[in-house]
Amino acid sequence: MNMNLKMALVAAALAGSSLAGTAAHADAITLFNTGVDASGTPLADGTIGDPHYSLISVPSGTTALRVRTSAGGFPVPPYFGDDALSAWIGPNNDPQVDGPLGLYDFQTTFSLAGFNAATASISGGWSSDNNGVEILINGVNTGNPGTDFAQFSLGFAPFSITSGFNSGVNTLDFIVSNGGGPTALRVEMTGAAGPAGVPEPAAWAMMLAGFGGVGALMRSRRRVAAATA
Repeated sequence: MNMNLKMALVAAALAGSSLAGTAAHADAITLFNTGVDASGTPLADGTIGDPHYSLISVPSGTTALRVRTSAGGFPVPPYFGDDALSAWIGPNNDPQVDGPLGLYDFQTTFSLAGFNAATASISGGWSSDNNGVEILINGVNTGNPGTDFAQFSLGFAPFSITSGFNSGVNTLDFIVSNGGGPTALRVEMTGAAGPAGVPEPAAWAMMLAGFGGVGALMRSRRRVAAATA
């Protein structure tokens, strides 16, 4: 075999192996569920403020948040009860997290520094009182369906986000519509992404094109060899 061709084949094989190995590797994104502390442990009932979520838009009333668990009684239940991963959060207008009719925008942020944003994904579940209207990633609708009017008693509705991520800081908004009385949000989620430098689909296309070019060169050399035999 021609030495240049042999070297090209070896280089292409090594590149493919390196790309496949890198693309297969993914690390967890640091995300927080609603109503938890820095270690991910649910906060006590009645805690004012959530260290990871902000209520950035309300029809009227306060934008301060209150954590609610079953220890405080109504509205938990009828909201479904506690677990070890999250707690309910709602506007701190009163201990029952009452709020006027309208839309509430609960926002959290996370960083993809050191990650390849094109490989990021998030999945989880959300529940709300009342309808969950939409989920936004960096201000763009993720295409996930809204939640039921009584989702708060039904458990979590699944959601998934696979695009729309930015390098660096990202915002994730959960928009909830309140039909009267208490209003709240509960989210549990996880995410992962490959490290910075992981090739995007275009890089894979270039690698495959390289293999194709090597194959074409081999076929051409075979035809020449056959014609001169």
